[in-house]
Amino acid sequence: MRWWYFLLLTGVLCISTSAILVTLAAAPPTVAAFYRNLFATLIWLIPIFKTHPFTPRLFQRNSEKKHCAASLFALLGLFFAADLWAWHRCIIALGAGPATLLGNLQVLIVSLLAMFLFKEKLKKYYWPGCLLALLGIAMLTLTRGIGQSVIIGLALGLFTALTYSFFLIILKLLNSYRTTPQQILFWVAFCTAIFLLVPLLLEGQSLALTTTSLLWLLLHAFISSVAGWWLIITAMNHLPVSIASALLLLQPVLTSIWGEIFLGQSLSLVQIIGIILAIGGIRLAAGQTGKR
Repeated sequence: MRWWYFLLLTGVLCISTSAILVTLAAAPPTVAAFYRNLFATLIWLIPIFKTHPFTPRLFQRNSEKKHCAASLFALLGLFFAADLWAWHRCIIALGAGPATLLGNLQVLIVSLLAMFLFKEKLKKYYWPGCLLALLGIAMLTLTRGIGQSVIIGLALGLFTALTYSFFLIILKLLNSYRTTPQQILFWVAFCTAIFLLVPLLLEGQSLALTTTSLLWLLLHAFISSVAGWWLIITAMNHLPVSIASALLLLQPVLTSIWGEIFLGQSLSLVQIIGIILAIGGIRLAAGQTGKR
C-alpha cells in the first residue's frame, strides 16, 4: 500500500510543475493547453503502439458494461478540455490564488461521488482534514489578491472543480475495463487536444509560438501530462479515489514552493502557515478512509 502512496505523491510532485512551466512558456492559455496535450499525444505514440491502442475491446460493449472504454476516453478528453479552458479563464477573472482554491473544491465533490459510486466509507476525520487543507490553501492563495470579475470568476471556478471531479471519477471507472494507463493517457491527450480546437477557432488564436515557448511546453508535456499523470493513474488503480483526491491538494502547495524557488515569488508568514495547515489537513484526510 505504501508503494502506491509513493507513486501517487511522485505524480503530484510532477504535475505541480505545471503552472511554473506554463508561466515560463509565456503562451496564451488555450494555446498552451492545446500544445501540452498535442505533445503528450506525440510522446505516447511510440510506447502506445507496442500495447495495441486500437484493440477491438476498447470500442466494443459487452454484457457487463454500459459503455465501451472508447466512449469514456472521449468523456475524459471533453471534461479535461473544459477544465483547462475554464481554469485559465478563472485565473484571468479572479487571479491565480482564488482560481487555485476553487479548483481544489474537487475534493468535496469527488468524496461525495465516491461514497455513492464506489461505496467508499469516509471516516470521521476525513471531512475535517479536507476542510483544514482547504483553509491552508486559502491562506496560501488568497493573500495575493482577488481579481475584478468576481461573479464570472466564481462561476468559472466552480465549473473547473466540477469538470475536474468528473475527470477523476471517470479515471476510476476505467479500472473495471481492460485498459492500461498508457492507453488511457494517449487517448485522453488526443481527445483533449481535439476538443480544444473548438475554443481555439472561436477565439481566433494563432498557434504560432517561439521555439523557446514550444520547448517549455514540450517539457511540460513530458513531466506533467505524461510522467505525472501516468504515476497518478497507476496509483489510483490501487487506492480509493477519495484518498487520491485529497492527496491532489498537495499540488497548489508544491506549486507555491516552486514559485518561490524558480520564479522568485516569495512566501509570506501567512502563506507558510497555510502550507503547514494544508499538509496537516491532507495527512489527516488521507489516513481516514476505508471500504464498506
